[in-house]
Amino acid sequence: MTEEKREAVKAFLRVFKKVAQEQGIYFVTREGFMEAMEWLGFTKANCRDEILNLTVDDYCEGPGPDRDMPGEVWVFGINTSGTDIYIKLKLAPVRSQTIAKCLSFHPAKHPLRFPFRDEKKGEKK
Repeated sequence: MTEEKREAVKAFLRVFKKVAQEQGIYFVTREGFMEAMEWLGFTKANCRDEILNLTVDDYCEGPGPDRDMPGEVWVFGINTSGTDIYIKLKLAPVRSQTIAKCLSFHPAKHPLRFPFRDEKKGEKK
């Protein structure tokens, strides 16, 4: 991964976290969201805390097009209790402001790839 990409991820996280801290995070409660929360033993507050603690090393992919609405989505992942958690985030314009949206927060259905972590592992060899 390039330094330019790392800076883009940092910039996205910086803006997302600022908006989230000022206005909260809007959670899109798609099918399976509440079940995932129950399985993880999480509340929306726990999810918010995990999202606010994301770093560049938690980056998986993006930005990519949102399949349902205009705009871009970013994918991150964390590991909790030995389970990789898939987190999809978006900054979305609503009227005259921007909101922080969490489109997905659930156990990963496929292995997650962390390009910046993988890059660090390669450096240690």
